[in-house]
Amino acid sequence: MIEATALPTAWQVRFRAGENEGLADTLKSGVGGSAGMRPHELLEASLATCMTISARMALADLGIADADADVSVRVYLEREESTTRFRYELALDPALETHRAVVMERIECSPVRATLSRQLVFEAV
Repeated sequence: MIEATALPTAWQVRFRAGENEGLADTLKSGVGGSAGMRPHELLEASLATCMTISARMALADLGIADADADVSVRVYLEREESTTRFRYELALDPALETHRAVVMERIECSPVRATLSRQLVFEAV
């Protein structure tokens, strides 16, 4: 569960899960700022971090130690009229390119991607 609380500065929000917390912010009509990630960037971050963790796990399963696993994922969120599109790009150290297919298969099954791929339902409690 995430709890988000409005801060006194326009559009700033502190969010937390247990002991971990962050700051979100946005700029709308000249009001607000950039003290934290925008809400849609948090969606991108959720998918990118999960895919990167999944990639590192795939490499670990291949016997490649975490310290040697130079891997990252970039996620781009495109909001269209009837579609929300997540585009992603896997970056691997050139020495790990021989493992790209295995790593791609794993990130395509990442838990956050699976969650976002299902029908979403929003309910007030």
